[in-house]
Amino acid sequence: MAAFTLATLRTSIDEWLENTAWGTSSQQDTIIVLAEEKINSIVRVAGYNTNTVTSTFAIGANSISVIADSVTGPLSPLYLKIRSNAGTPANNAWKFLLLKDYNFLQEYAPVDNTASRSEPKYYSFYNDVDNSNQVTTNFAPYADAEYGYEFNYLFEPASITAGDVAGTTWLSTHAKNALLYGCITQAYVFMKGDQAMIQVYQGKFMEALQALVASQGGTFRDTSFNDADNSPNMMAAQ
Repeated sequence: MAAFTLATLRTSIDEWLENTAWGTSSQQDTIIVLAEEKINSIVRVAGYNTNTVTSTFAIGANSISVIADSVTGPLSPLYLKIRSNAGTPANNAWKFLLLKDYNFLQEYAPVDNTASRSEPKYYSFYNDVDNSNQVTTNFAPYADAEYGYEFNYLFEPASITAGDVAGTTWLSTHAKNALLYGCITQAYVFMKGDQAMIQVYQGKFMEALQALVASQGGTFRDTSFNDADNSPNMMAAQ
């Protein structure tokens, strides 16, 4: 089956629902966006809705700011790892930082002085409300040396509704079933359809998501973070 364009996606939803009156054009766009956001909130696929930035931070540093090139910028962290820049950095082992609340970092390393500086162990993450493409990631303790870092995060790709009706997206090309069933589910809820049928569509939607993950080698998002070796985030990053 060919990739969905916005026009063919709307037509397919019409046909599946046997109803062309599932909202105005603006409401239909909202329904499609809600389906896309649902997929993005559940599925993590490298190269589609994840991105990685690499750089360095200096001695005495306790934060990095990431300004992303993606549509909405970082939504949530997947991992932050560092390695010493001493000697030949490429020969130094990466070490994953543990995600903690910002208040924990403030209690763990409240001040910067030479004696308390050490290799960072923990980090926190928060979005900048003044810039949707920027996030700040604090870490503790304050760095005792220069480190290279790699920060991997989840972001929100552009919606199919944001382009021309004949344009396509990664989802409309590689996840047609998931996108279609997600839209049908959202549209049927909007139409206040039969609850039993809503459950059927939701079941089909989840089956499509499982197939998507299996076909792309992705993962279902799991925000649990127990330790650096065994957490799903770390296992997915390796």
